[in-house]
Amino acid sequence: MLYKNKIIMCILSLILVVNLLSCGSNNQVDDNKKINIYIGVKDNKSLNAIKYMIDEYKRENPKVELDVNNAIGENIDKDINDNSNMDVIFTSRTDMLTLARKGFLSDIRNIYRENNISDRYYSVSKSYGRFNDRYYGIALCPYTMEILCNEEAFARLNLKTPGSMDEFLDSLKSLNSLQKRVPVVINEDIDINTALFSILSNNLVPMRKLEGIYDSGPSAYKSLGEIQGCFSRFNDMIKNGYINKNTFEMGSESTIEKFDRNSIPVVIAASYYVNDLKNSKIKCLEYHSPGSSNLKIPVMADAIMSIPTSSKNADETDEFVKFVLSDGTQKKLYKEGFTTGNKKANVPKGNINKSVINHLKYVTEDNIALIYNLPKNFRYNISDKIDDIFSGKYTGNEWNEIVEESY
Repeated sequence: MLYKNKIIMCILSLILVVNLLSCGSNNQVDDNKKINIYIGVKDNKSLNAIKYMIDEYKRENPKVELDVNNAIGENIDKDINDNSNMDVIFTSRTDMLTLARKGFLSDIRNIYRENNISDRYYSVSKSYGRFNDRYYGIALCPYTMEILCNEEAFARLNLKTPGSMDEFLDSLKSLNSLQKRVPVVINEDIDINTALFSILSNNLVPMRKLEGIYDSGPSAYKSLGEIQGCFSRFNDMIKNGYINKNTFEMGSESTIEKFDRNSIPVVIAASYYVNDLKNSKIKCLEYHSPGSSNLKIPVMADAIMSIPTSSKNADETDEFVKFVLSDGTQKKLYKEGFTTGNKKANVPKGNINKSVINHLKYVTEDNIALIYNLPKNFRYNISDKIDDIFSGKYTGNEWNEIVEESY
């Protein structure tokens, strides 16, 4: 009997050990859940939004390890090629297009379907992630380039607040005569010249046409002769006294504060600054109005979320993506001061904010700033040509010269 009891005790002990090992093994699996994230974003506002979402995910999923890698230098495609363990990528549209062409990104149409993106997100958020009828990403924090006017500051200068783009041009001429510069407050990835180019070129070439020839060589780009019209506009505006090399200056967040205090009559600014404005005398200028210039408001986005083809942690990645795209996360992001691509999250807080949200609601793929559908080296050459035009060196062949210099 004693012998039998010993045998039973041994068997029970063995079962207990196996169960403990099994539990330990299961806990180890939980502890080893991991997502590798690559961030190739330069814009500080977008970086802050990404950081907030990552921190929120960590807080709600403490057992999942997030390994975050930031871009080093400009060669993102090399980074992704050299790091085959990446699961999620945050990058710009230009880099997304480059990565997609090289086969580094997955088509995420299944994520669009599973998360009902078509109904829950603005059209432009989807368009930013599309390339040649496939979806390689989604823009999380799209923003518009707004022309903001302070009625009180205009009145102090005895000037009429512009109500249309044509009236805005007239006001620029008046501000020039008063030696009042117009601050441009934008992201770190573009300069004043490319910002102005984005405004003046945004009704020239359909996005799908640009998509179809992306980085396909000089002859394809030279066929886009209509883009020369943008440089002609610049030259005409300079000749007619609307703008000169001293009309604009680079602004900062402190500029927005001064503008809010009625010290500056007009700024051109990324719309993510509007949440900092409290002044009821500040209005958004509408780009298009009856009888005025037919321009389209440029929409930009610096945080596009994509999935690389080499992603290995499929389940964890899927859960992370769902978390980021959820209405709950997007609403929290909006409360933190970020305008999102999620329709439910964006609730107007005031007249200016309402205008921005309205712009995002109705913009289309053709509102995407033209520079985001061109290889990045074009951007620098465009800026140089505009400098030349401001210096009186207009040739009438700027676009072809830019294409040659870019290749």
